[in-house]
Amino acid sequence: MNWRTLALTLGLAALLYGSFRAFGWWGFSLVSSGIIFWLLQHVTRLMKTMESAAERPMGTLDNAVMFHAQLHTGQRLLTVIGLARSLGQLQSAPNQQPEIFVWQDPANDKVECEFEHGRLVRYELKRHTAVSEGDGGT
Repeated sequence: MNWRTLALTLGLAALLYGSFRAFGWWGFSLVSSGIIFWLLQHVTRLMKTMESAAERPMGTLDNAVMFHAQLHTGQRLLTVIGLARSLGQLQSAPNQQPEIFVWQDPANDKVECEFEHGRLVRYELKRHTAVSEGDGGT
């Protein structure tokens, strides 16, 4: 359990306790309804993102350069999946930190993203260099 989860849990418990002390069961039910509504919004966002990602092959992108331009450190994995509109191809060992995912576009350009505890810490665009047969590769 990280500090964000602990702080959120304690904050919501304090909010429920405070609303009950101030307004009784009416306040408790109002605040609990708000918390349930907030949780439903997050579940709906998660389901919509996963539904759109399920419609595409794993690790594919329309354009790796445009995807790379939209990334910045600190983004959540769910946000990155939503931007790519597909699940990334896992390159690291399962259940090991950091998690490394790769997305590739039709031109074989790749974006490699490294996540620590669900947050983007490093990302890199790897351009595909095609060697033409006429120049001998030089």
